[in-house]
Amino acid sequence: MLGNLQANMSRQGVNTVQKGCCNACEKPIVGQVITALGKTWHPEHFTCNHCQQELGTRNFFERDGFPYCEPDYHNLFSPRCAYCNGAILDKCVTALEKTWHTEHFFCAQCGQQFGEEGFHERDGKPYCRNDYFEMFAPKCNGCNRAIMENYISALNSQWHPDCFVCRDCKKAVRGKSFYAMEGKPVCPQCVGVDEEE
Repeated sequence: MLGNLQANMSRQGVNTVQKGCCNACEKPIVGQVITALGKTWHPEHFTCNHCQQELGTRNFFERDGFPYCEPDYHNLFSPRCAYCNGAILDKCVTALEKTWHTEHFFCAQCGQQFGEEGFHERDGKPYCRNDYFEMFAPKCNGCNRAIMENYISALNSQWHPDCFVCRDCKKAVRGKSFYAMEGKPVCPQCVGVDEEE
C-alpha cells in the first residue's frame, strides 16, 4: 500500500520518504510526524493516555512513558490540597502528613495564615498560637485566661504567677504558707495570723 502511495505521489511531483512507524498503530508515517518521548507518531495518534484527546503541539506531561494532557496529569498525579482537594500546581505546604495550597494552610479557628511563629496541632488541625492556647490550654483560676508559660499549681488549679494573689488584700502570696478560702488563696495577715506562728 505504501509503495502505491509513494508511486502516485512521485507521479505528481511530490517526493515522499517514510519517517518511521507510528508508535500507536505501527503503520508507516508519511507526511506530518510528531516526535515525542523518543518515538514517532501520526499527529492524530499522539493522544492523552487518559482522555484520548489529540495532544498535537499542546503542552503535555509524561508519566511511566505515556503522554498526558495538562488537566488530566494534574487531576491524576498532582498532590491534592487537604483543604479544597484541588490539584496543587505550584508552591505547596507539607504539614500534618498532608499537602496544602499555601493560601489554604491557615488557622482552623480564626482563618489567619501562619507567620514565622508557626502553628500548633490538635486532632489533625492547625491552629495559631493564640487560638490554640485559648481553646486548649489550661485556664488560670484567677483571671480565667489561658496559661501559656509559667504557672503556679495550688488549690487543685493552675494560676499565672501574677494572679496568685490574696483574695482580700490582692497582694502576691509570698512564702510557703497561705490559707484557702472559697478556693482562693488568703495570706496569713488577712486571716489575722502572724506568719511565724
